[in-house]
Order: sequence, then C-alpha cells, then structure tokens
Amino acid sequence: MSIASDVISENTRLASLRDSLRELLTEHGIVYYSDDDIFTLARRVWFLIHPTNSNSGCSYEDYATVGNPIDFDINQRSDDGNDLPDGSVADFFISVNGEDEIHLTGLFSNGNASCPYVPENAGDILAVKGVVNDFLGASAEMEVLPFKYRDDYEVKSDAYALVKYPSSANVSVNVVDELNGDYDYVNAVEVSKTYGAPQSAYMIPTSLIDGIDLSDTGIHFQAIVSPMYSSSSGWASGICLLNSKNLNHWRDSRILELGAYPGKKGLQYSGTDHAVNTINTTAGQLTINGAFKFDLWYDGSYVKATIKNYYESTTYYSYESSSLPSAIANMETVFPAFMIYDYGGKIRFREANIEPWSSD
Repeated sequence: MSIASDVISENTRLASLRDSLRELLTEHGIVYYSDDDIFTLARRVWFLIHPTNSNSGCSYEDYATVGNPIDFDINQRSDDGNDLPDGSVADFFISVNGEDEIHLTGLFSNGNASCPYVPENAGDILAVKGVVNDFLGASAEMEVLPFKYRDDYEVKSDAYALVKYPSSANVSVNVVDELNGDYDYVNAVEVSKTYGAPQSAYMIPTSLIDGIDLSDTGIHFQAIVSPMYSSSSGWASGICLLNSKNLNHWRDSRILELGAYPGKKGLQYSGTDHAVNTINTTAGQLTINGAFKFDLWYDGSYVKATIKNYYESTTYYSYESSSLPSAIANMETVFPAFMIYDYGGKIRFREANIEPWSSD
C-alpha cells in the first residue's frame, strides 16, 4: 500500500472517530463546538462520567496587559461535589472591541481552568465569557493596558528581582511576617545591606524586568513603605524610577526617587554626574519603622509625589511640577523599583501598584 493510500485511510478513520465522538456527545446532551479537534472532543467525554449541571465560579481581574495571558479562571465541581478531573475542558469566548467572538479552550487542573487568550494591543476592550458544558461561569469586561503590576495580598520576594551595585554588595532579601508593630497582620518584603556608603540595591518587579516603555504614556507607582536603617550614619529608602537596570555606579545615570532620608523626605534625582540632586524635599524625618503610602506620578517633564499615612488621612509630603530638570525628564524607558542606598539603607514594603497614567 502506498504512502498516499495510508494517509487517506488514516484520515478516513480519524473522520469516522470524530463523527462518532460528536454523536456520543450529542446523545448525552454534552456541548461541543465546530472547531473542536479529536482530542478536545475526547476530553469532553469526561462529562459523561462527571456531569456538571450547575453554573461554575470564576475569578478574574478587570484589566489585561499586552503580551500576557488574561487573568480569567473558571472553577467548577462535578455534581458529586468533587473537582473535575485534570484535563477536562472549559470554553472561553472573547470579543475584542465588539467584534465577533473568538473561541478558545482551557484545561482544568486542580479544579481550575485558565483562559489562554493573550492580548496584542493596548487600549483594546475585551468582553470575556467562561463556560463549562454550556453553563456560564462568569463574564467580564477588561481593558488592555500596556503594563500593570500589583502585589498579591501575601507579598512574595520572588515577585521581585534584585539589582545592586556593586555586584559584591552584601544585600539580604527576606519576607517578614509583619510590616511593623502597628500592622502585624500583613507581611512585607524586607531588604537590607551591610555597611558601605557607595552601594545601592533596587527591587524591580520580575514581570517588569525588561522595562516599561513610556513613549506613549506616563506611570503611577504606589506602595506602602516602612523606612528603616541598619546604621544611623546615613540611609535612604523609598521608591524610584531607574532609566537602566545595568548599573555602572551606585548612583547610576537618570534615577528619579521619592524617598525617606535622615531629617527630610521628598523628591531627588541623579543624572550623568552620579550625584544625589534635590528636586524638592521638606524638613522632618519620617518615623523609622512607620508605615507610609508613597505615590509617584511621572509623565515626560511632569512629576507629582505624595507621602501619606497608611490610611491616607494625613499628608506628610506633597509636591507637583511640570518642569523637571532635563537630566531626568522624558525618560522613554523606566524600571520601577524599591530602593535603598547610603551607609545603612534598609526598607520594608508591600502593596505595590504600578500602572499607566497621563498628566493630560
């Protein structure tokens, strides 16, 4: 028998098997779709053994980011109360900007199935539905953002990448059980270094380690910060925007920072002179081991910054300007980071939220 004949015979058997599976599913009221391949049809047969006759649950975010699968998960149990077997099928329908729906499938694992759709264009509006055997789990609308990072409630150190100068600097990163004595019910990431003035350490969200393109947008960086120090001889802690993650100096070129320092707090920057330059600071040291909400907005030559207490009822620092120094204005790529530097820098942080923003 020729190769061509073998191929024809195999295709005929596969077509027959596909038709048989469709007939079986139809006979038992199990939904399938015209674009299902044989493997997907076979996986739907699980519903014969593990029927689902109720709506499924769902968890999702109200936003998506370019180049990453959307955060939209279906959770479903069979009628006997057990998780569906791993490999069972969930169906997802996505409409982009009101266009015709796209059908995708996801497979259950440990009772959950995730939508695999990956957005391509910032600004798109997605309408998403999750279905299990024709029972609607949930529907949601989400905007596609060029970038976004938000800490989980239980913050994890492996969500961040450490960048330091020099490479020999002794920097410790740990997750601690409490932010401070007043907020002992939430955990935090603690970063500290051994004594040494010409040293710096930065914690960049791992998902943003390739940098953020600001050519078409600005950025808002918010976080809870607890300023600390391991030596009163000199310290700095806070949030910042680095222009590069490849450090050639402990005060590398182009750093914009909102920080806490001995006797003061506010906005500072570094340019090609590798010096710490003041944009605006005010007298009065933030309470060591306190808990403060830092907010930094940046868009071209515009900057705004505030430091408030944990619940935002008291403002300790506020500044706004549309004329940043040229050395730090109009950065097209930034790496948002938590920072420590100077002789005994140390910090605890949590609840980072990094998102697009415009000064318009």
